[in-house]
Amino acid sequence: MMQRILYVGDESLDKSLCVALRDRRFEITESDSPRALTVLTNETFGLLIIDLRDANEAVDLLKAVRAEARLHNLQTLVIAEWGTGQPTFALSQGADAFEPAPIDAGRLVESVEKLLRPRMVMTATASTADIEAAE
Repeated sequence: MMQRILYVGDESLDKSLCVALRDRRFEITESDSPRALTVLTNETFGLLIIDLRDANEAVDLLKAVRAEARLHNLQTLVIAEWGTGQPTFALSQGADAFEPAPIDAGRLVESVEKLLRPRMVMTATASTADIEAAE
C-alpha cells in the first residue's frame, strides 16, 4: 500500500524526485497553497510538504492544518532556507521537520521515510548470567 504525500509549492516538484519517492512506494499529489486545505480535508494523506517562498503563506497554511482536528495526525515537513529563521519559526508553529532549500533529493527522500515509515521498536533482554559475566 502506498503512503500518500501532498506537496504544496510555488513550482512543480522535480520529476526525478517524484520518481525516487514513487520507487519507495510513496504517492505524490501536488497542490497550490489556496487549494491545499481543501485537498487535505477531502482526501487522506500521511505527509504534507510545504515548499513556499513566502514564509507567511507557509506558516498560515501550517497553522490552518494544525487547527483542523481531522488533520491532527498529519505529518508536516517544511522546505525553508537555512539561516533565515524560517526553519525555526516553522517548527515553533507545528511543523514536524524541515529540510533546507534548495531541495536535495536524497536527503528529502530520507526525511520522508523517517516521517512516514512505522518506527521499529527494538527490545533487548539480558539474562542475569549476561549481567554477571559483564561485571
